[in-house]
Amino acid sequence: MGQTSASSPADAFLPGPTIALGIDTATSVCAVALWRVDPATGESRALAAKAEALARGQAERLLPLVEEVLAEAGLDYAAIDRYGVTIGPGAFTGLRVGLAAARGLALAAGRPLMGVTGLQAFAHAAVHGLGGAVPDGRPLLVAIDSRRDDVYLQAFDAAGVALSEPDAVLPADVPAFAARLAGMPVLLGDAAPAVATVLSAAGCDHLVATLSAEGPALAVARMTALAIPAVLAAHPANPLYIRAPDVTVAPGKPG
Repeated sequence: MGQTSASSPADAFLPGPTIALGIDTATSVCAVALWRVDPATGESRALAAKAEALARGQAERLLPLVEEVLAEAGLDYAAIDRYGVTIGPGAFTGLRVGLAAARGLALAAGRPLMGVTGLQAFAHAAVHGLGGAVPDGRPLLVAIDSRRDDVYLQAFDAAGVALSEPDAVLPADVPAFAARLAGMPVLLGDAAPAVATVLSAAGCDHLVATLSAEGPALAVARMTALAIPAVLAAHPANPLYIRAPDVTVAPGKPG
């Protein structure tokens, strides 16, 4: 008669390995990443990631890209335990493509879905070395292109903790925004070069860090895989619009 191995009561509550799929289409990139966490062994690593620079066409490429990443990792959709997606700020069309796809996949599979701001994703990627090395010990200033006259900004400390709320800032106000940080900021995001130009013209010291296009998607996948249930519930995949939509109502029409 075979013997069964003994286990402690705590073992029964240890979560098993978790695989999360992260999606990022909020900027001019279509990116997907897979992350696996196993609390029992301490494993936490990327399984696969792909990104393509796309100003448009995310709707056509996103699901094929998901399937390519799954194939690279030797997995299928059934292996995904959680989904994560960037919720903005960013380009309206790309943002809606990612949200719609993530919601559809999560709903069809009956899996939880977590929303992560693109600003937070850049900061998390920088802190954890996802997609490139970033100087340690300095505040982070994440800048995302609004495709208008301003830029979306948010400041984080060296550990990735938010120091400000996401905001839409005009170029003339960027130096004052950066001056509130304690130390020379490291610029991240697709609008970092534009912000660097403004800061240089104002004589403000700064550094610019470049992450790979997969970085934010890897961050979303990692954050989603590591999140405890309460954190998942506290971060629904609702779009983040810093600025009200440009919608006007014609005279005589109801508001």
